[in-house]
Amino acid sequence: MPKGKVLAWILYDWATSGYGAIIGTFVFSVYFTQEVWDGDGGAEAWGIMVTLTSVFVGLVGALLGLVLNGVKTHRFFLALFIFVGGVSGAALILIKPEPSYAIPALFLVGLGSFCIETSFVPYNTLLRIFVPPERAGRTSALAWGLGYVGGVLCLLVALVLIQSGFIPDDDLLNVRLTNPLAAAWLLIFGLPIVIALYKLPKKSLDQPGYASVGLSKERIMRLLKYRGMWRFLLSRLFLAEGLTALFTFGGILAASIFGFSTQEVLLFAIALNISAGVGAIPGGFLDDRFGPRIVILISLVCLILSGIIIGVIEDKLTFWIVSIFLGMFIGPVQSAGRSLVAKSVQMDEAAQLYGLLGFSGRVVSFIGPLLVTLGIAITGNNKTAVWIIVGLITVSLFVMLSTPKSLGQIDKSKISEESF
Repeated sequence: MPKGKVLAWILYDWATSGYGAIIGTFVFSVYFTQEVWDGDGGAEAWGIMVTLTSVFVGLVGALLGLVLNGVKTHRFFLALFIFVGGVSGAALILIKPEPSYAIPALFLVGLGSFCIETSFVPYNTLLRIFVPPERAGRTSALAWGLGYVGGVLCLLVALVLIQSGFIPDDDLLNVRLTNPLAAAWLLIFGLPIVIALYKLPKKSLDQPGYASVGLSKERIMRLLKYRGMWRFLLSRLFLAEGLTALFTFGGILAASIFGFSTQEVLLFAIALNISAGVGAIPGGFLDDRFGPRIVILISLVCLILSGIIIGVIEDKLTFWIVSIFLGMFIGPVQSAGRSLVAKSVQMDEAAQLYGLLGFSGRVVSFIGPLLVTLGIAITGNNKTAVWIIVGLITVSLFVMLSTPKSLGQIDKSKISEESF
């Protein structure tokens, strides 16, 4: 596969990073809970929105895996999701700090998040097609690492917009302007992958992996049983719950528990993205050297230890230090999960298994945010979220420990006849 196509694939993580960092986690979520929502309950309302969005992502993502029957459908759905996600994100500039804008805000964020998350079903499938298994780890990690770099740069631009003084702060316009910034980031850097798919030669339309061979009960069971893949998918389910809750409430927790201002939340987000990027790229080389399973296990242990420390501390400086350490293992655990599938299956199985991967990560992905939302509502303490997240990741670790050691190791006999 030409390097230009691989670069276009890598850039998509960069494209979506600004949207997630600014709208989903660190800027608009804090703006919504502190400025738009009237009184207490903003975190709970945000959590309900994320819960409902996750349900739709899980259901539609599973159905999408069944209709991805060729490169034309890959590029159509990617283009559709990029466009709708960009428009809905840009429209958030209209959300003023008034309670009457709360419901439109939740709808727009939910729609945009749905588009971004669901787009990863066709996108992740392309890793197994564009890249040989022996390079999947470093390619996946490079994309994830550059995604964090992109998030940092987008947040830096957002920080300049907020603090420059050139933009009036009437109705917090300087903060609201960061939303079309994130949308433009998505549209500009998401375009190359769509163009790359349009430029593929016609002979690629029949290449294994581009065309779905259909999901039958027997085929699903065979894929799940292969090397204990079902245990990895179950482990990833609990990990996805924990990370979804972490990304959803990260900025809110920093603001509500440790008293971070909007500017401090932005700086915190930048530091966290830098640490995640620093961890992701070397994690990819360790992935290709020792296998993705060991990278996932080490990352899970470090995430759990970091979460426990955050759960018991009160000092802001310590929170900064531990959070940056935690961030170094977010990138590797996500990237290694993506490469593990690429290293475990043939090309004509990639679409099916990535569909199952997306399904396992999203079909019940509302549980993490829902548990956090209920925990905060019952205890009245936002720090309850930390312990729920730690619990979910701990379950993920124990399930992952039961997976075969061969999981994610390259089976050369399965790829000997493939061409790239």
